[in-house]
Amino acid sequence: MFKNIGKIIPFLRKNKRTVLTLFVVSIVAVSLSKRLSSDVVIFSALLFYGVFIKIFRIKSTFTFLLCLLLLAEMFISYLLTGASISTEKAAVWLILFFGIGVIQQWRE
Repeated sequence: MFKNIGKIIPFLRKNKRTVLTLFVVSIVAVSLSKRLSSDVVIFSALLFYGVFIKIFRIKSTFTFLLCLLLLAEMFISYLLTGASISTEKAAVWLILFFGIGVIQQWRE
């Protein structure tokens, strides 16, 4: 199973922009969906982001830009639907990624 990791990491580094774009879009999609609500999804996404931080050497500024995107999503969701499930999900994602950004900034 771990034999192919040596092939996957160079592929991911080569397609860094595509992988990060798909990751961000999936985070936004999960926060907007009303059915996907699971701690497994949240913590697996955070684990993947931690791996991406190591592989791609992501700086904390990218994480804070992701936080700004989630804040804008939360604002628009709040204006359109009020205090709904999708607004709360966006707030949860914002807090989690803000925490990751703070830890990243502290380590830099």
